[in-house]
Amino acid sequence: MTPPAITVRRPGFVAALASLLPMVVFLLADQWFGLVPAMIAASALTVVLIVVRRRRGFGIGILLPLSLGYAVVKVIAGVLTQSHVVYFGVGVALSAVIAIAVGATAFTRRPLAVHLMPLVTPYRRLTAEHPVYRRVAAHITLIWALAELSIAAWEGWHLTVSTAASEFVIMRAVGPWVAMGVLIFFLIFYVRFRLDRYEWALTREQQREREAVEA
Repeated sequence: MTPPAITVRRPGFVAALASLLPMVVFLLADQWFGLVPAMIAASALTVVLIVVRRRRGFGIGILLPLSLGYAVVKVIAGVLTQSHVVYFGVGVALSAVIAIAVGATAFTRRPLAVHLMPLVTPYRRLTAEHPVYRRVAAHITLIWALAELSIAAWEGWHLTVSTAASEFVIMRAVGPWVAMGVLIFFLIFYVRFRLDRYEWALTREQQREREAVEA
């Protein structure tokens, strides 16, 4: 049975800015009103953004109820315990679980990176059916998963030693983003280094076939 196609939309600049709004709201509310109102305000805004993204076509199927359920469980746990460690710890633990699940796909015939690589390195002739393409996708998937696990471990450690929620939020907004940005840059370079020559070879082969037919 052919697996269902996964459509990935490239996030726009506005969407990227919108994803930062819950963090900004949390920092402001924590400064003015305290930890519990900050958790409630940031989670409520997260729910609103999830619903808006769904209506614009970014969420599909089971992702919507799972995202909403995660936001609700996170804020309930945080409010009941009144602890930023619990509130943010849920997200850190979820990041680790997702990284493990993503990394597991590297050992299947359809690594997750197969669906993401065309967003940054589109090829006209080289497809996911090519064995080298799948092998490179598996490498990319596994490297990303290991990096995400490392970041989750670092965040978990920093969460236990941070004395204020705002301190952890600011750290989490800067450190992992920079690390993943550098990693993505090198992963794109690796993909181009491994696959460009196969794309060129397929292009030359199709040109020779076209010339043979015309002759």
